[in-house]
Amino acid sequence: MLESMRNHAQSWMAKLILGGIALSFVLWGVGDYFLGGKIEPIATVDGKPVSAAEFSQAYERQLNAYRAMLGKQYSSELMASIGVKSSTLQTLINRRIMLDQAHKLGLAAPEAVVLATVHSDPNFQSASGFDVQRYHILTRNMGFSSAQDYENDLRLNIMVDALQRAIVDSVPVSEAEIRERFNQAYEQRVLAAIVVDPATQLDKVSVDEAQAKSWYEAHKQDYRSPLRIKAEAVVIDPRRLAEDIKVDDADLQKAFEERKADLAQPEERKARHILIKVASDATDVQRAAARKKIEAAQARIKAGEDFSAVAKAVSEDSSASEGGDLGWFKEGAMVAAFNDAVFSMDKGTVSDVVETPFGYHLIRLDDIRPAHEAVFDEVKDSLRLELLKSRSNEEAYKLSQDLDEAIGMEGSLRSAANSLNMKLVTSKSVSQEEAQDDPLLADPEIAAKAFSTLPGQAVEIIETRDGRYVALDVVERTEPDVLPYESVARRVMTDARLDAAANRARDIADEIRKSSGKSLDELAQAYGQAKYISKPLRSSGQGDSASWLTQSLLQASFAVGADAWVEKAVRIPQGFAAVHVQQVIPASEDEYNKQALRIRDEVAKSKGSARFARWLASVRDHYEIHVNAQELDRFK
Repeated sequence: MLESMRNHAQSWMAKLILGGIALSFVLWGVGDYFLGGKIEPIATVDGKPVSAAEFSQAYERQLNAYRAMLGKQYSSELMASIGVKSSTLQTLINRRIMLDQAHKLGLAAPEAVVLATVHSDPNFQSASGFDVQRYHILTRNMGFSSAQDYENDLRLNIMVDALQRAIVDSVPVSEAEIRERFNQAYEQRVLAAIVVDPATQLDKVSVDEAQAKSWYEAHKQDYRSPLRIKAEAVVIDPRRLAEDIKVDDADLQKAFEERKADLAQPEERKARHILIKVASDATDVQRAAARKKIEAAQARIKAGEDFSAVAKAVSEDSSASEGGDLGWFKEGAMVAAFNDAVFSMDKGTVSDVVETPFGYHLIRLDDIRPAHEAVFDEVKDSLRLELLKSRSNEEAYKLSQDLDEAIGMEGSLRSAANSLNMKLVTSKSVSQEEAQDDPLLADPEIAAKAFSTLPGQAVEIIETRDGRYVALDVVERTEPDVLPYESVARRVMTDARLDAAANRARDIADEIRKSSGKSLDELAQAYGQAKYISKPLRSSGQGDSASWLTQSLLQASFAVGADAWVEKAVRIPQGFAAVHVQQVIPASEDEYNKQALRIRDEVAKSKGSARFARWLASVRDHYEIHVNAQELDRFK
């Protein structure tokens, strides 16, 4: 099977070579190819261009940042959905405007400031300090053609940052604003609620056919058929390819010789220890006290007590419950002082006191497992599996590349699969729920890709977490549509009754809230509903994590005074709550003195950001900005 697929794949190289020149004309046009086409800017700001090259560099840096952050969750569809392309362009436009404003204000970034910023950046540091080679490599990886280009860009960024800080830092913050923010965050309240459960009202409401149909008409979008798709795919599975790959003894012997040193087993030792911890900033008195404890443990062991028993009694390490047992480990696995002690001991002996960054140790060496060279017969089975996995993964990757090239030449997955003698798998027309039982779409990763793809979109080959390569083509897609009333009548009737019960529960909660002359206990008893009361808590919820204390309930409760009802019933998981503020506990002045400076910074940052946003919006109004949508669409 593999040989047949590989032979078919080879023919595509010749086709690609022969088609290369023609493809260039198709993509760029005859005139551009010979005469040099005019490259339009992506945007202009007061007639000054934002070039395609400038945008491309910035856009690629953004995409690379998302790739690094998201890993396998990254996709071009996700980038499109969150508008990375548009936001990158707007950032470039804003930067251009801010630079113009900075120049008008006479702001500049001296060379000394640029160099100091470069040299202090931890990304460019190695163990010995600023690393010139690392600096050049990383700036190239960022997309800059030279370190000088990076420094020129940094100089502009410093100017932009200086302008932004000047605006942000100019906002005044009053004592009253700090007090208000502090009170919002640190004031405590005790809340009480009578909660009306809609389930208790179901037997008190009824819905006739006319009401159900009226409900249906108002909520049609809730009664839609599921999205359905039908997909075709080529699945390249290394595990299946491995069945056709042969690994003979000569291959194994060669791999063994190449890896003999790596396969050898180094000496291992099994030890247990007693630890008395010492903090890195411990005082002399604290260190002396810890030393006294470890020496007392040492004396008990010398007097004949079992090491494990003493470890259980006094050790401050997590291994204490196991008698200090650390299991087997190789040389270099422990910190230096500990490692040196263990690998210089004889089996069955106990060390003197050993000091490490963790504290003071006593160590007993329980056993030694000598080093030994690898033996071919002992490792050949595991070597065979490794070679099979490596070769099948390599073959799968090669086939995925062949398939990708063939799709580009043929224009469809089906034709490409036929040309390479690859099996095409077809799913049934399924919903997302039904996809779980379909052999092709049962994998959630493949299903997610399939249900986010439209027919006719370019076929992408994705690598799944288990190492397969899947080329997926959605050939049918049936969008959700409103179902006729007759097919959902029973469900509509149930939903309409539940809604009626919920409305009745809300009305009762509002009725309770407006009651007067009765205690909460009396009201709860009169209406036959549950009463809840909280512990003292802050507006953030800190102090009580009960599920009925939702964020919306807290927000409403902290907007009214003491001994007052929240102005309307609040929907919570348990039903509709009539909420009463039982007690307001002011925050202490000591707490205010501790938090005032931090809160001032928070308020300043929030107000500064808002001021900067208003300033930038106002300044943009004075510039003529034109976006070349056609050029922007070229970037994917």
